Amino acid sequence: MPLAERPLQYLAVLAKNTLVYIKNFIEDRDVASVMPSSPFLVRRMVRKMDLDGSCVVVEYGPAAGVFSRSILEKMGPEGRLILIETNADFVRRLREQFGGDPRVEIFQEPAQDVTRLLEQAGHEEADYVLSGIPFSFLSEEERHTLIDATRQSLRPGGAFLVYQHRDHMSRLLPQHFDQIEEGYELLNVPPMHTYAARRIGD
Repeated sequence: MPLAERPLQYLAVLAKNTLVYIKNFIEDRDVASVMPSSPFLVRRMVRKMDLDGSCVVVEYGPAAGVFSRSILEKMGPEGRLILIETNADFVRRLREQFGGDPRVEIFQEPAQDVTRLLEQAGHEEADYVLSGIPFSFLSEEERHTLIDATRQSLRPGGAFLVYQHRDHMSRLLPQHFDQIEEGYELLNVPPMHTYAARRIGD
C-alpha cells in the first residue's frame, strides 16, 4: 500500500519532513511551503497518471520527495522518474532516498531546462510533468517560458499536472494547452488548486 494511503506512517514522515521544509523555507526564497503536501493532495495528483509500462514522469520541485515516493510505489520497472530541483539541500536528500533506484534521474537545474534534461536522461518526451513550483514567485515572462517549455516536453496526449495555492493558472494554462481540468484540494495546508492540462495537438 502506498505511503500516502497509510496515515500513521505518513504522519511520522510528515513530522520529520516538516522540519526540513521549515529550514529551507527560511533559507531559500524559492521554497513556498513550510509543510509537505498532504496524502489527500498526493493521491489526487498521482491518480491522474497512468504509470504502467515505460511511462516517463518529470517532477518539478520535488523538495523532500513526497510525491516522488508515491509515484515510484505505483511505477513499474520500465518507468522513469526525472526529478528537477534547484535547492541543494533537497537535492542531497533526494539522492539519499532515490539515488540507488535505476528508474530515477535527479538534476539540480532550473525547470526551464526540461527539454535538455529529458534528452540528457535519454528521453525525447514525457508522459506527465508534475509541478508544485510556485508560479506566483515568477515574473509573467518566466511563467509563460516555463509553461511553453513544459508543453514542448510532453508527448501528444501528455499532461501537465499542477498544484498551486492561488488560482492564477486558470488564466495561464489555456494560453498553452488544449484541454484543462481544474479541481481543489481542501485537505492540505494550504488548500490547493489543482490542474491537469493536456496537450492534444502538435
